[in-house]
Amino acid sequence: MNKKVLFTALFALVALAGQAQTFTWRIEGTVANAAPTDTLMVVDAEKLRMITTLQVKDGNIIPASGTLDKPTICCIAKQGRQVPIRMFVLESGTVNLTIDLDLIFLPRIGGTPMNDELMALLAVQHADMDMDTYVKKIYEVVSRIVINHPDHPLSPYLIGQSRALFTSTELIGLIEKLSPDLQASPKIDRLKESLLLVKETDEGKKFKELTGVSPDGTPTAISNFVGRGSYVLADFWASWCKPCLADMPDVIALYENYKERGLKVVGITVSDTPEKSDSIVQRLSIPYPQIYESQPMSIYGVMGIPYKILFAPDGTILSRRLASRKELKKKLEEIFNDKN
Repeated sequence: MNKKVLFTALFALVALAGQAQTFTWRIEGTVANAAPTDTLMVVDAEKLRMITTLQVKDGNIIPASGTLDKPTICCIAKQGRQVPIRMFVLESGTVNLTIDLDLIFLPRIGGTPMNDELMALLAVQHADMDMDTYVKKIYEVVSRIVINHPDHPLSPYLIGQSRALFTSTELIGLIEKLSPDLQASPKIDRLKESLLLVKETDEGKKFKELTGVSPDGTPTAISNFVGRGSYVLADFWASWCKPCLADMPDVIALYENYKERGLKVVGITVSDTPEKSDSIVQRLSIPYPQIYESQPMSIYGVMGIPYKILFAPDGTILSRRLASRKELKKKLEEIFNDKN
């Protein structure tokens, strides 16, 4: 075989291999609480780019299809709605979605292998159970998916989404079950670096110093508040973070409710300017002190906000997995009811 024929044959094989990497997807299903002719968007949950739109007619999705070169974790968005509806995997085959625009999680998904497995996670999201049982069940499902699919993009995505629920040791253990290629990815590398910081400042450890400036421009530090005989709630936030601002009235209400019984709160801004932070403090009349221009991500491993850490009176980290307002309120009730 001469070189020209050999080159042509190799080129054909490469072309075929390239074609084999793409796949065809199809979406169908139903939509509750939608207008008769609503339009929804399918969004890549990691890259935040729109993949396609879904037309709704009389409660049903008009089937849509297309091609991709790799499985993609997606959510459903709608114009005017702030929180997307999570989540499903766009992969080869037909995925069947049950969408309810009044919910933040899809009630039902299926039709393709990974969506059938992911349905077990959504079932836990919709179940009525206490927080400890909820976290245990979520860990069981995520562990099973990671172990069974160490090289699938859903596995590192679920690990990243579980940061506020699992301990740093549990998360590092799950990362170690990923394929070598995924473990070496920049995103997982950053997560591992953050988790090592979390491990150094995990529950039961003493607080680490964090410095910044107060609203009046004078230097301040977390040691001015923590380890001085009071329970201290550190609330990490930013002026650009809409969930943080939505959360703020509840934090203020908890502070007002428990301040006479010994609770102190300190706000710690993340990647924000003092001017923008201060405008929020003034507008919302936030009554507790603030630390601006600090580096909580490089000291406490905070990777997403809003985020809260509760310190015991001696400066020990009591809790750093207060994932919801309900959980925070319950924790404070336990502490201060015990003191009465």
